[in-house]
Amino acid sequence: MKSDAKKLYELQELISVNGGPIPLSRAGIYNAAAKGDIPTVNIGRRRFVPSWYVEKILMPPLEPQGA
Repeated sequence: MKSDAKKLYELQELISVNGGPIPLSRAGIYNAAAKGDIPTVNIGRRRFVPSWYVEKILMPPLEPQGA
């Protein structure tokens, strides 16, 4: 079974000036990843963000049920 869905994103891909969803600077992305605010996976010397996190931040907020 072949899946074309992307599982990991490079930090550079997430920067909004590069077409990504996160409106932070390059330094902001790397600082957030270093502090643990953005979950990352290290493969060798490279750092990636899991696709589940990217999907989570792109989801619209849920409306309250009792409003």
